[in-house]
Amino acid sequence: MKMKVRCLSLACGAALLLLSGIAHAQQTNGNNLLLIGHSFFRPVAQGMPFHAAEAGFAQHTQTVFFSGGASGAPQAFWENPQKRADIQAVLDTGNVELFGMTYEGTYPTTEGYENWINYALTQNPNTRFFIGLPWPDFPEDYSDAATYGAFWISGHATSWHNFINTLRDLYPGVDIFCIPYGRGAVELRTLYEAGALPDVVALTSATQDSLFNDAKGHADDIVIDLAQLIWLNAIYEVDLTTYPHDPGYSTDLKAIAQSIMDAHRVDPQSVPALPVAGLAVLASALTAVAYRRLAPSGGASE
Repeated sequence: MKMKVRCLSLACGAALLLLSGIAHAQQTNGNNLLLIGHSFFRPVAQGMPFHAAEAGFAQHTQTVFFSGGASGAPQAFWENPQKRADIQAVLDTGNVELFGMTYEGTYPTTEGYENWINYALTQNPNTRFFIGLPWPDFPEDYSDAATYGAFWISGHATSWHNFINTLRDLYPGVDIFCIPYGRGAVELRTLYEAGALPDVVALTSATQDSLFNDAKGHADDIVIDLAQLIWLNAIYEVDLTTYPHDPGYSTDLKAIAQSIMDAHRVDPQSVPALPVAGLAVLASALTAVAYRRLAPSGGASE
């Protein structure tokens, strides 16, 4: 009996090593990604094939589905029959290894995420998932960088991580992680207001080098480039301090992205959690602000 148990243990160990080796090989070679989101998500997603190749992940592949504003939320995609069918067709191949989605405040519950996670797991039970948290929109509504940053940081540390943890509790054993790429815009705005961002001449401008190119808060190049570096580290754990790509700015975007992700891995919440009463108020405020800001224009369409 002892010999049988030992053989079984060795067999299990060998199987685990084999599975670990396969997972490592996939990570080394690149993953097949499915990415769905809005205009604060798409330009970041579109840069990943370039960065994956530059970092040596030659087999990285991806499919991106875009829809503007609120219609780019996971639940909105699910509720649109044609878009839902198009995305499901990709999942039906069983080849999607990492499924990335965005957040949009018009749909503040986990319903849309659950719908997609349930469907994806039926097609490939090993699918991993990430949800990207973008920067706050309408940046000029915030009086300064400190106010802008406090809004994002507090929301990320409390309501957002409760949201992620709710999904993790619903799907034990499934890899669900957050990419805090909105923090990049927060850090760049802080540098800009301190006079320490020589690559940018305006907070918002359609014609000059800026952080945002319109009042809604669509990102200009430097915010997108920083966000792509954050994604690269989050998805493939690339050490950006040795990543050979030169983003082409005086500001060291690779160092900023690395520091954001290093801090996130040490303490994903970044700041102390609010008490329960404070959390409820903040969650309500986040949703209310999202509704108020989308109401005049219906959200971004590009």
